[in-house]
Amino acid sequence: MRRTLYLLAGLFLVFISLSAAKAAEPQLYETGPSEESSYIRFVNATEKSISVVSSKGSAKVELTAKAQGRVSRFFPVKSGSRLSANIQSDGHKTSVEVTGRAWEYITVAVLPDGAAQIKTTLVRETPEDFNAMRASLALFNLDAQCGAALMQGGAKNSSILDDVKPFSVQRRLINPVKLNVTVTCKGQTASAGVDLAQLQAGERYSVFLLKVKNAPQAFFARDAN
Repeated sequence: MRRTLYLLAGLFLVFISLSAAKAAEPQLYETGPSEESSYIRFVNATEKSISVVSSKGSAKVELTAKAQGRVSRFFPVKSGSRLSANIQSDGHKTSVEVTGRAWEYITVAVLPDGAAQIKTTLVRETPEDFNAMRASLALFNLDAQCGAALMQGGAKNSSILDDVKPFSVQRRLINPVKLNVTVTCKGQTASAGVDLAQLQAGERYSVFLLKVKNAPQAFFARDAN
């Protein structure tokens, strides 16, 4: 009996620790029930760090201007709710309002807008490609001047995703292998390389193409919630 009580007490402490760790993460919006959730993340496609602040409360997410520090995790929210946030960068700010449908994944891209200003655009997708034996890989084209983005990779440098228009996304299932890719705009010689390392079965990944100081850059992130 005493051993059972010790075990229950230990499990309770583990639960409290996990709950505290989760609560420590910034949560921009009220989380909805799983059957009615949509998911929103933010990507910094500018040359400077930005802050994303919920318009309801003080929750803040900081995004840098370096590789994976540019992208937030996906925040689960109540689908159908109108959500808003204020985005700040180097003394400039803009606001964004988003309404997501059930199971929709929305990427809010923060972009440069003329003389040190910033703006946002939304890229939406509703995944229907889950496969526990394969990895899901997407290409997001966040370069307004790239009319059609191409991602190549693998042993034969074959085409993985092709003809991705500005501010759109394409996604496909691939084998969970160790992968290096290059992202190129059709008709241009400049390309950006990305080492995705070892992909994991059942996981989702995103490669982002953007232009910084007139040069193409690409980075990847695991689509974490």
